[in-house]
Amino acid sequence: MNKNKTTSPPSNRQHVIETAAGLFLIRGYSYTSMDDVMRESQVSKSNIYYHFKSKEELLLAVVNYWAESYERSLFALLSRNELSVEERIMTFLDGLTEGIARRNGHGGCPFVTLYLQCPENAVPVRERIALFFTELRPMLVKLFRQGAAKGEFRQQLDPEQAALLFIACLEGALVLSETTKDLSVMETTVRSFCQMLH
Repeated sequence: MNKNKTTSPPSNRQHVIETAAGLFLIRGYSYTSMDDVMRESQVSKSNIYYHFKSKEELLLAVVNYWAESYERSLFALLSRNELSVEERIMTFLDGLTEGIARRNGHGGCPFVTLYLQCPENAVPVRERIALFFTELRPMLVKLFRQGAAKGEFRQQLDPEQAALLFIACLEGALVLSETTKDLSVMETTVRSFCQMLH
């Protein structure tokens, strides 16, 4: 018996999350209603509320979606030892740039954008965003440590400090690129940062 593998379409739940992920960044969380998500996703309101009891619950699912997406990319790059650390960082940056371009420059950093937009009492959402940045730092520390061990960066480099500064530089570049509508700011900033590590 010949079994052909076919890619199954995403579940309604996943489709709603992906739709909301785009809408929250492009239109803004406050300006996107559950009706907007229903119309854009073409999933019935009853089905949406079956999966998500509130808009805030959907927001948490969206934050998890972005976190898992970024973490997958970073884990994949950590194992690509055939590339230099700088090449891996630039590859990650290319992915970020493509995503922002698809959103017409909106929501440079999904986490900062959604953190600033989410309600003050949305504690689980704020905690999940904080956790993303907490978990991001050790991955970057590992990357910069690899760069120093391979001689790509100076031996005296402090990977912990480099990781923290990189996050700050990247977040600043994401804000600048969104406000100036110039995505090249990110590449210029990250390349300059890497140059400083040599």
